[in-house]
This record gives sequence, structure tokens and C-alpha cells, in this order.
Amino acid sequence: MSISDVIKNKFVEEFTAISVGTLLTTLLLSFALGLFVLVIYRVTYGGVSFSKSFALSLVMLSMVTALAILTVRSNIVLSLGMVGALSIVRFRTAIKDPMDTVFMFWSIVTGIITGAGYITVAILAALLLGALFLALSLLSGKLHTNSYLVVFRYTPEGESAVRSRLGALGKYKLKSRTMNLAETELVVEARLTARQMDSLEALLDSDGVSDVNIVSYNGSTLL
Repeated sequence: MSISDVIKNKFVEEFTAISVGTLLTTLLLSFALGLFVLVIYRVTYGGVSFSKSFALSLVMLSMVTALAILTVRSNIVLSLGMVGALSIVRFRTAIKDPMDTVFMFWSIVTGIITGAGYITVAILAALLLGALFLALSLLSGKLHTNSYLVVFRYTPEGESAVRSRLGALGKYKLKSRTMNLAETELVVEARLTARQMDSLEALLDSDGVSDVNIVSYNGSTLL
């Protein structure tokens, strides 16, 4: 028997060594851990539009990754073929929130650890990361600074009233200013209390002020 025949037989033996029980255990565990990632994602989600398809993809991503790693670790030939196949795949789905990328990597890593057979590590890591995500989510909620975007629309007659009220706000940040022959649109970012919001609404009684909009702002807050 030649060396090539020995190598081929060895590869076949390693591939057939994957039992149905191991396959089912890996898929069920990766499904459970992926579902746990989904629950943490849903609880800590702070965006405006929740994507159900992205959330469900976290579970499937964990299972598919675990299945791929289970195959790779059992057969070198298949691992090389899989690397070649994945190298030509291009993913062009835009990720709007950086935290979505973090959860995607978490799901992939969970599948890798599960497929590699480190079941205890996979479970403990998922529980630890889940607890940390929950703690950070609660902490960020307590540190929430009531930052708002305030949009003023006024004519030249109302400019003095708007500037006077902006001076009473204290620290604010100019975001944009749009001017035309009829009126001016001014957008500022500021931290507002309930009393300050009421005072801004009172601007509508001033001559020349046509519109005051207050919008909750979740972007980079004013320092």
C-alpha cells in the first residue's frame, strides 16, 4: 500500500468517525446558545427598528458555524475545500449598528467553540458574556444624558428671542443652520430638563418664531 493510499484511508476514517449523536448534540447545543445570544440581543437592543431577520440569523449563524467546524476538525481534505469555497464568497449586507456586528461575531465564536467540542467553555463563555452585556446595558441606561436636537424656524423678527433662549440653555452645540430669504432653520444639540423644554415651547408665543421641534437624540452626545 502506497503512502497516498494510507493518507486517503486515514482521511476517510476520520470523517466517518462523526457519529449521529455528536452531530445532534452539536446542533442542539449551538441552537440553544444561539437562542441565548438572540435573547440577550433582544433585551439589550437600543435601536429604533428591530430587525427580526437579523435576530433569527444569529441562531442560524451559530448552528451553521458549529456544523462547519465539526466537519473541518474531522477531515483535512474537507477543511481545505471549505476554505477555498469561503474565500470566493462576498457578504455585502450593510450593518447599521456597531453592536449588531458584535453580536454577529459572538454568534460565530459560539458556533466555533461548540463545533470544536469545548462544550463547557461554550456554555460558561455564553453565560459570562450575557451577564456582561446585561450589566453594560443597565449601566448605559443609568448614564443616559437627556440629549436632544432642537430645531428652530424663525424669521428675522424672532432671531433675538431665539438667541436669548439659547443663552439660557447654557452649553449647546450647533449642528446646522439653513437660511433663506423668508426664514432661518437652526438645529442645536443640548441637554434639556423638563423646565427647559417648557421654556423652549414658550418661544412659539414670540413674534417671528414659527416652529420649535424637540427630538430625542441617540447619537454622539454633547460633552
